Amino acid sequence: MDLVHDFTSFAIWSCPPSNPRCNLSGNRASNLHRAVQELNAHAGRVVRTSLLYTTSPQYVTDQPQFLNAVLELSTSLSAVDLLLVLLGTLRYGPRVLDVDILFYGTHVVHATTAVGPLIIPHALLHERDFVLRPLLDLAADFVHPILQQTIRTLHAALPVPTNPPIPVLSLGPHDLLWPLHTKTYVMGIVNATPDSFSGDGVGVDVTAALAAATAMVDQGADMLDIGGESTKPHAPVVSIDDEIARVVPVLRAIRHAFPLLPLSIDTTKARVAAAAIEAGANMVNDVSGATADSNMLATVAAAQVPIVLMHMRGTPATMTFQKTYNDVVADVIAELTSSLDAAMAAGIPTWHVVADPGIGFAKGLAENVTLLRHVSKLKAAWAPCPLLVRRRYSGAACSLQTWGFCIVNSLYTSKIRVIGASRKAFLGTLCGKPNPADRGNATAGTCAAAVAGGADVVRVHDVAVCVDVCKVSDAIWRTGV
Repeated sequence: MDLVHDFTSFAIWSCPPSNPRCNLSGNRASNLHRAVQELNAHAGRVVRTSLLYTTSPQYVTDQPQFLNAVLELSTSLSAVDLLLVLLGTLRYGPRVLDVDILFYGTHVVHATTAVGPLIIPHALLHERDFVLRPLLDLAADFVHPILQQTIRTLHAALPVPTNPPIPVLSLGPHDLLWPLHTKTYVMGIVNATPDSFSGDGVGVDVTAALAAATAMVDQGADMLDIGGESTKPHAPVVSIDDEIARVVPVLRAIRHAFPLLPLSIDTTKARVAAAAIEAGANMVNDVSGATADSNMLATVAAAQVPIVLMHMRGTPATMTFQKTYNDVVADVIAELTSSLDAAMAAGIPTWHVVADPGIGFAKGLAENVTLLRHVSKLKAAWAPCPLLVRRRYSGAACSLQTWGFCIVNSLYTSKIRVIGASRKAFLGTLCGKPNPADRGNATAGTCAAAVAGGADVVRVHDVAVCVDVCKVSDAIWRTGV
């Protein structure tokens, strides 16, 4: 393992297609993914990323918004060699990206190179909100080696921007970007199964599935989640081929009817995920946290789509026997964080990782209610966290981080969060509703709790009522009126 030269970070932003500096158009998020791949291939290893942010141009303002991120890189290259690699792989030829080195550990570099001067830390980063905001995701307490102030302090000193950077979730081939933390998105559930716990499964009836999907879109769903295998306790296992046969025709029909609608595939199988993505899915929703299939993370990384990683213990056949927790919030955070870390290690950037605490999976009534009560704690846990143990070199005993630090409990940056409590059995217990189809109003209550706690997406069967609840809850707790 090569010695890590402390902390090397990059600001990277993708030009809008109409920008005169750009000679190529295309999906801006895909351009950023390609940059991560090039850095991994030629410069070292990208260890973490910030979320993606849309940002307004700061100096030449008569141009569209940019898409920005900050990356951490583990590298054995000198600062000068790193610059030469960047120029040779990312900045020659048609311009769709800008890449700047922000820091090189705590080193101060002033060098004359064959391609011009190299100044590190970047001379203007302390006045750039579009750099400091994503940098907060990774390094809020990192001290600028010249200014001797933390990133948090530098960011707080900026004038209040008219158009601040907005975190976004990238979905689909049409450069679709969902702004986060201002609107709660509603994901409607389409069960292409004959044995859904909620009684709404359409089996292999594509016409019925399309009718259900159309109704949800008309009611205001922002996304649909299509599943071909029931995850209720003790549900029979569905073969890969059978699951593909269930979901692919449904996905194709919905995609044909709604070309721009974000679609998610609810599966724990990598081959099903790959077939679904080819059929039009924009995202993978894996209730196992990508632990059921060792190929899932690699499949998602290659496809460059987001993945929802849910917390669950065991399988649907065994999860009811694994409901014992010391502290359900802390335990879920710790256990799910290992899945989030694995996703990043597999090459999935933070901006494509979505966390789901797994309401109703390996949890009893008290645990489900506690998690919903403390959605804000889940939000805080996957927010920028302090660096805990300082080490000059991170060996095999720790997670390798480009700071030259070992993160003892590597809780992730501002994580995108999904809450899925729809029609779950604990709602029937609380409300005396044994029939899952009668739990729509109860589900609406969980949506309000999710919004109040800062969730970004709610996954529901009863779209109409939950859309209304989210609109009102957003007005109360987020956007105002």
